[in-house]
Amino acid sequence: MSQTRSWMAVPALAAGVLLLAGAPAFAADTATIYDVSQEGLTSAEGQKLADSFGIPNSVADNGAFIYTGKSFGAVPHKQVSSGRDESGRPTVASALDIPALESIRPLADKAALSRAAELPALAGLGGDFRAAPSISHSELTTADNDGKRTGQYALDTSVSYDLTLGGLPATGQGAKLRVTFAGDGSVTQLSSAIRKLTLGKEATIISSDEALKGCAALYAPDVRQATPTLGYQLPELGAVKQIFPTYTCNPVGGEGQQPNLLLPAVKGAAPSATFKASLHSGGVNAEADVSGGTAPYSYKWASSTTVLEHNQEPKLAYQRAPRDGKLTGEGLTLEVTDANGLTTTATGVFEGDGSISAASNPGGGGFGKLAIGPTDVGIEQTVDEWQCAQDSAIGFKSVMASHAVPTVFDWRGWAAFEKDFKDVSLGGWDTTYVDNVDAQWYTGHGSPSSFTFKSSADDQDVTPSDAKWGDYDLEWLQLESCQVLADTNGTHDYFSRWGGTMDGLHILNGFHTNAHCIAGGTGGRFAEYLFPTWYRGPLTVRNAWAQMAIDKEPAGDTYRSMGNIGSGWVTNIGDYFWGQGPTGPDIRLSGRIGMWAISGTV
Repeated sequence: MSQTRSWMAVPALAAGVLLLAGAPAFAADTATIYDVSQEGLTSAEGQKLADSFGIPNSVADNGAFIYTGKSFGAVPHKQVSSGRDESGRPTVASALDIPALESIRPLADKAALSRAAELPALAGLGGDFRAAPSISHSELTTADNDGKRTGQYALDTSVSYDLTLGGLPATGQGAKLRVTFAGDGSVTQLSSAIRKLTLGKEATIISSDEALKGCAALYAPDVRQATPTLGYQLPELGAVKQIFPTYTCNPVGGEGQQPNLLLPAVKGAAPSATFKASLHSGGVNAEADVSGGTAPYSYKWASSTTVLEHNQEPKLAYQRAPRDGKLTGEGLTLEVTDANGLTTTATGVFEGDGSISAASNPGGGGFGKLAIGPTDVGIEQTVDEWQCAQDSAIGFKSVMASHAVPTVFDWRGWAAFEKDFKDVSLGGWDTTYVDNVDAQWYTGHGSPSSFTFKSSADDQDVTPSDAKWGDYDLEWLQLESCQVLADTNGTHDYFSRWGGTMDGLHILNGFHTNAHCIAGGTGGRFAEYLFPTWYRGPLTVRNAWAQMAIDKEPAGDTYRSMGNIGSGWVTNIGDYFWGQGPTGPDIRLSGRIGMWAISGTV
């Protein structure tokens, strides 16, 4: 999960270390720079692909093909009653249809591989690209109130393609090829984000030893480095001119989470940046200077204390707005991206009033957290220094605002507190913040047992024993964080860990594997899928999470959604966001008879 970026963090949102093991460093002295001849598919090419798989033409403006049908991951339900929620909004109770569920027969793996065989060519994959298919099945698991599994059902069959380019791994949001089949062979989901590339010049690349030294310079002295991995990191489809080879750093050890930073394999390919900034009486002024790489450049600034609504110009001015009111301690980060998607990051810190200067150093990226009463949302993010976290928050907020859904709070970095998520009966503030909105988005470091925060109004993390969500308002909680919903021992122990937190919460969305933050966009993409567009209707909350992960996460990552089962086998599996389709009632712990979870692999 990365991009063709000069210096860019590819953070895994876990408490541990993600190692990109596998492909060794390339032994040759040169590697190919590829020229982009076409971004994605034309409308005509999209129509041909759609006709071949019997689905609507779903080519987006950037050439990506993204189709998600109503039957994607379908779970049979029967409507049993209707009512109103705590705010007077209509609800529809739907119960699991167990006989229909037991009768599902997913398409056989061999048949799925045969049916998918024409996809690479129809998606425009050619030249030096190679594709290797892999099979997965989304699964529904049910459990009793103690978390013991009571049933497991495969829902569909997916074929995902791992890509190489010129013999090297090719990953990123511009290297996506995946199709999902129902049991009858019909297509329920298809994603294609592939550029057409032509051979460019051969460029001298730095050796693996040089890359090892370069990676070491990006991290603290106590972080060791495994051999960096050479490959191609392809950014999301857009106006990119060339694709450069890059190394992915493989850090080992150190204090806390270590992101996999990207190191340009070709010297001088990436831009470099400096900025000068001043702080006086809470006012910050900054100006950037950029050279190298390929113009034009895009700019993104991030503050450790203040939400920057206008942050995309080389000059910046804002008034600090720290949540705690302290006048000292301000971090400022600049991420510059050139025309080829190569990025450089510079960070400076104010200890008090005065002036600072900062120069770009390999590394960057980031992640964030957000939330939603008629309907409303809020935002929290714990890693302000990662620009992708800022982008995720900005996107979520912007899309919700475009559908007249207000953001109630927006806390990022040091302004995000664990007590916002903690139950009020335990001294937390959830009825003011997280449990006072309809949908919450969090991005930050996590593990199977908790998710974490920089600031400490209490103890800097949220564990299952801290929380009761949904007893006040919250319907949907999204945790863009590593392994929070992991099955750590094959017994589906996420049920026993987090099941007690769902006291009216409809759906808890998260990841079994590491979650990754590359170039942001996750929060905005999830929000987009909650609402209709010209080529599709709104997706359910569960499928919006799934399709976001398919679009944005690297191949192999596993997403998961879980919720309660009420009397009569009523669930919230089919929930739409308010006003977009049927939404189920709150299922409280006192009336719960079990739990459900659905997982899928990107």
